[in-house]
Amino acid sequence: MGKKVKPRIFICYRRGGEGAGFGGRIADKLVKHFGDSQCFRDIEDIEKGTDFVESIKRATSICDLLIVVIGPDWTSMTDVHGNIRLQDPNDFVRLEVSTALKRDIRVMPILVGGAKVPSEEQLPDDLKALVRRQSHELTDQRWNYDTDELIRSIEAMGIKGMSPEEQEARKRKQKIFTAVVLTTFILLITVGIGFMFKSQPNDKDINRSGNELSPTTVVIPKQEISAKKIPAKVNKNFQPLPVSDKSASDYSTEIGSIKNSIQLASSLESLAMATLDITPLGQVFMGDALQNYQTVLSEYYQMGIYSLNIMEAQTFGDIAVFKEGNKLMAEAEVLEIWSTHTHRTSDHLCLVHQPSHNAPQTVYLEKKNDSWYISSIMQHNTSMPTSTQCGMYDCPLLAGLQ
Repeated sequence: MGKKVKPRIFICYRRGGEGAGFGGRIADKLVKHFGDSQCFRDIEDIEKGTDFVESIKRATSICDLLIVVIGPDWTSMTDVHGNIRLQDPNDFVRLEVSTALKRDIRVMPILVGGAKVPSEEQLPDDLKALVRRQSHELTDQRWNYDTDELIRSIEAMGIKGMSPEEQEARKRKQKIFTAVVLTTFILLITVGIGFMFKSQPNDKDINRSGNELSPTTVVIPKQEISAKKIPAKVNKNFQPLPVSDKSASDYSTEIGSIKNSIQLASSLESLAMATLDITPLGQVFMGDALQNYQTVLSEYYQMGIYSLNIMEAQTFGDIAVFKEGNKLMAEAEVLEIWSTHTHRTSDHLCLVHQPSHNAPQTVYLEKKNDSWYISSIMQHNTSMPTSTQCGMYDCPLLAGLQ
């Protein structure tokens, strides 16, 4: 994987409020110039299941700079109960900034949307030192100039940018690593469990059929897949994420379309994993997201397996909509609950199943030709869900969902 680069820039911004769109744009600009490996996007890069406060302390201790994006409502934004967020000791923005100030990490306030540096009276005691930190103002009218000046200020601190070639090389290494992990996981399923049923009659190897794998499309004839349609199972213990559709007011009408695209994507994903046909995914996926599914379906095809993925619940968290140059972009927090059954293609034997498990993710979208397309997905799970061996043609768990 090459030399490891520690994250040196900690980017702190809220996903709602008047500064939400600016925060995403700033983060994208810095990641593009300095590389993803040198940037840390606060709550997005904290592993799920870890102590939140300790994670923030560790992250700020290894970073050289904390950038805090301040919009006009930064000191007055309230939660669902009407309480000012910044006055809550457990508020993630307050925790991040106060921890950096306490550890004497360099903190740079970034003022957006016409915001001013808060006064000491507006801040809790552990944030009062923020008013003495040199700020940097970004405006829509001079966006390119202002952000370029921000980058120059950061580089003057000794944090150097990464060339596009170096970033691309690291991305290629990461994709290779991901492919290796994915292939290993599939091999564990098919080799470790497949041996148990190797002597079953009609055990055909789909890779010996003489069919060649298309470089752009993975298709198994639909008549070979006779899986039943599985209705969604409702998990009564599911606790939805709070919905916060506080994007830039100019783009509020886009929220419904974004949700519809993500919901359609989940349905098409289930269809693709059951039929191994990537074609329908082109309706809503593009770029890296589509290529990643291509890789997964190719591996499934070669291993002679397919999956029945059952989405039991889906809720939305913060959704931010913003402009990047002439492109309209969006970033959505989504929590889904899935259960999965992996079958052998040759005879539809259920090899393993995974019970209900959370799939928290950040979905990145781009609007093209009046439609929203998913360009990439960042999964936040840190461990594989538990897998249970099955070995039954009529899986009892599947029957229980009908």
